[in-house]
Amino acid sequence: MKAFKTIFHKVQSVFDNIVSLCLIAMIAVVFIQTFCRFVIFYSLPWSEELSRYLFVAVIVLGANLAITRKLFVRIEIIDNYLKGNAATAMLVIRKLIAIFVNTVFTYGSYRLILIGSYQTSPAMGLPMGALYALILIGYLMNVLACIIDLYNFCTNADEEEAK
Repeated sequence: MKAFKTIFHKVQSVFDNIVSLCLIAMIAVVFIQTFCRFVIFYSLPWSEELSRYLFVAVIVLGANLAITRKLFVRIEIIDNYLKGNAATAMLVIRKLIAIFVNTVFTYGSYRLILIGSYQTSPAMGLPMGALYALILIGYLMNVLACIIDLYNFCTNADEEEAK
């Protein structure tokens, strides 16, 4: 499992860089579109579509980073109310639900690739199957991140790595 986690974290560091580049590109595209629309009085036909695809890439590729770094918002009143075994059970149930939901979304995104392989995007002409593949990769990484998170929780691997 340690080798798998090492490979997973290396892939995550690549995704971290990709997410950063997508965010910078999205900001640049929106800035260029705003400049063209209000200064040159010409609207770029592809900018809205590209910024939308970059936004989706940032979200689906960055979600597994948030899972690994425990950055998701949660309701602390429930966590503060539960103690001992009930709190542990709640955390395990929450992690199992996350694995299930992300697995369902992974399957659904695979089906989107099959449907989208016959289509191209309207403004840019990109194959939609390739764009939907980003969603599949993102949700697959989410499943793996949730499994590693559950494994770390059940084996106390986080505490051992901190030592």
